[in-house]
Amino acid sequence: MATDVNDIIKQGYTRVRSKSINVWHKRWLVLRRASSKGPVRLDKYFDEKSARTGGHHKTYLLTNVSSITRLANTCRKYAFSVQFHDQNLKCFACDSDLEADTWVKLSIQECLLLPPGLATGEPDVLRPGIQKELQEQFHVYLMPTSKLDVFGECLLQVTHENIYLWDISNSKLKLVAWPLTALRRYGSDLTKFTFEAGRHCPTGEGMFVFHTLEGEKIYRKVHQATLAIAEAHHKMKKLPTNASVDSPQTIETRLRFTANLV
Repeated sequence: MATDVNDIIKQGYTRVRSKSINVWHKRWLVLRRASSKGPVRLDKYFDEKSARTGGHHKTYLLTNVSSITRLANTCRKYAFSVQFHDQNLKCFACDSDLEADTWVKLSIQECLLLPPGLATGEPDVLRPGIQKELQEQFHVYLMPTSKLDVFGECLLQVTHENIYLWDISNSKLKLVAWPLTALRRYGSDLTKFTFEAGRHCPTGEGMFVFHTLEGEKIYRKVHQATLAIAEAHHKMKKLPTNASVDSPQTIETRLRFTANLV
């Protein structure tokens, strides 16, 4: 049976160092965000086929991580390590600097930079307005796209970390979730809301257009949530020296043009 892909942040082949015999084995690695199915974690499969069919795998829970850093080339080229508070250390190697940097950046964002509660999959439901925020849904009409099998009338929901799409006839049936941190740009006008998903979204890269009369309201909620994420990242005092995180002002400047996207 195939595994759920809605919580996948990044996946791909890496080499994993065996602690016992110091040998690097090629394995398929999947970084998953915190969700109702579990906390943020790394799943290690023998190969890509095993991952797609839900085969045997080993899971590293990332709720007890102290640091994630690149390793010197004298250890192995394009390698990085995940250090746990119990002194356990896992080492991984990629095929390029860019690939290693991407694994490190995304892992840091999920494990070390999220506000308390998100890393464990338990949002702070006591925060004022959070329950109303999580429950508000908008009636939209999703235009057909090759990235999704569904289109037409749906319910769209914006939370502190995702855009959710729900079935119109069953408001509890989730169709897809797009992480706000993986959106490239978004915008609205009087008749629609549009965003461009990045390659780390479960749908992959692509434009998604929703016809709605509440496009501006959806845009404001997405923009406020995106800036809140950037603000939380920026306020963290103990950042790894090689982590690069945009400030809220940088995010604001980068996204300001998206109001005219559609």
